[in-house]
Amino acid sequence: MQDTRKRKDTEAIRSADFRLLIGKLEKRLLAGKNTEACLKILRRGDIWSRISPEDQVRWARLAQMAGDMDLALDVLGHINSTCPDLADAWIEHIELLSLLGNHKRAAQVLAAGRPHLNEVQRAKLFRLLKEPDVSLTDLPETPFDPFETLRQREQLIANFLELFSGREDCFARQWVNKDEGTQGYVPVRRPIEPGDVEDHLSGHRTYGIYLMRSDSTVKTAVLDVDLTSQLRAGKLKKEQISMIKKERTYMLDRITELAREGGLVPLVEFSGAKGYHFWFFFQEPVSAQKIRAVLESISQTLNKDLSCFKIEVFPKQDTLSGKGFGNLVKLPLGIHRLTGKRSYFIQCNDRSVDAQLKFLLAAQRSNPQAITMPASLEAKAKVFVHPRMKQWAAEFPELVTLETLCPPLGQIIACCRNGNELSIKEEKILFQTVGFLPRAKSLLHHILSGQPEYNPHLVDYRLSRVSGSPLGCKRIHSLLGFSGDMCSFKVKAEYPHPLLHINEWNEGSVERSEKIKDLASALENLKAAIAAAEAFLK
Repeated sequence: MQDTRKRKDTEAIRSADFRLLIGKLEKRLLAGKNTEACLKILRRGDIWSRISPEDQVRWARLAQMAGDMDLALDVLGHINSTCPDLADAWIEHIELLSLLGNHKRAAQVLAAGRPHLNEVQRAKLFRLLKEPDVSLTDLPETPFDPFETLRQREQLIANFLELFSGREDCFARQWVNKDEGTQGYVPVRRPIEPGDVEDHLSGHRTYGIYLMRSDSTVKTAVLDVDLTSQLRAGKLKKEQISMIKKERTYMLDRITELAREGGLVPLVEFSGAKGYHFWFFFQEPVSAQKIRAVLESISQTLNKDLSCFKIEVFPKQDTLSGKGFGNLVKLPLGIHRLTGKRSYFIQCNDRSVDAQLKFLLAAQRSNPQAITMPASLEAKAKVFVHPRMKQWAAEFPELVTLETLCPPLGQIIACCRNGNELSIKEEKILFQTVGFLPRAKSLLHHILSGQPEYNPHLVDYRLSRVSGSPLGCKRIHSLLGFSGDMCSFKVKAEYPHPLLHINEWNEGSVERSEKIKDLASALENLKAAIAAAEAFLK
């Protein structure tokens, strides 16, 4: 009871502090003072992502006052996805897009937010998009057009067909023999139609598309990520389930980051069977050979780092040979005939078919001219930092290097960043590697502060007990049951270990005592204390 009351008191204090900050920013912006300084604070995602959804709406308004419309749209979009029931955020988002003249995007947001708005709100917003010069407050409270539902459904199905566009003259229907546990597809030799999509979504039929068009181009491509055959046979052990979850977190992060480096934006679907589909959409048809080269580079790089999952690229050919129809992928949001499970896009919290269809309205289509080989794969050992990771990378470059270049440690660090609990073995690996770096204390407090059972005093104690040499690569692979390839290093070493990836690493001893010898040590202790305080306030 005391712990619950203490937590509520802490949350109340934190909310009051944030609202005080919002009030100060509002006063400064209204007075036209220190606008640039206010913008620096407003752009800090580590602040606004932690405040309540209602305060985030106020934050978006402040961003508009400061002139950063992109930030305002980012914040409102974040609220829509994490707290969809907050009608004010949908209204503000649609109004701002309409004000900026982006009526097409506003209509897409309205379609996605429709289930969370009442009839009067929907009617006003619909009228606003039809008459963009009219103020929302001036619109009368007219009932929502009853035929709008039918029109919206037609729009959603048309968008689905436009996104998942494959071979023009043929698609396929899935069949299953549950007695024998087998399944496959038979060709349907005609263009796919809206009625087929409705059958697919209702679960009456399950369809797939042949990705490659008759001219050897594609409008969508897929990375198919499945569990290895060994992990699909029989009941899994507890440690296997834990290993799969951690590798899944790492795999989802790494594929997304590498794809974005190459100018691609993936939409991730749970396939309803044994893995995930990463869908990539294009503004216009792109050569299958070009997109395959980029996706194959991602696949080949990460397959070496994964022991639970296997990645395949679709389509598998650069051109059609004239024999057969090419590679096939099951359409999303249907029911897998063998498992009975419906697939869904994991970035959409609402798994209902209607919500998922509306979510697809916001799917991004990549420009074929902007697609390139991911920079970090071209640079080999060079670490490429995605723009949204730059602040973290600037503060903790050692962790970024280890996460990018050492797959086993990368999985552990990715789990920490996502707030997932570590096993005893994983904690041991973290202390026996990162614990040997000069900034070990700050790094460990930062990476462990998101753990459910984070104890700063225990972290300090365990760090003080670190001795000997960093854990070697073979030992780390053995402890984790990791079957991926060993890392290669620029400098040949008799005893390979992950810290050799870090240029500044040397075999000198590291001071771990609490005694402060200089200003640098004092600063590191202060950073560790701040990390502990921030974790306490979460």
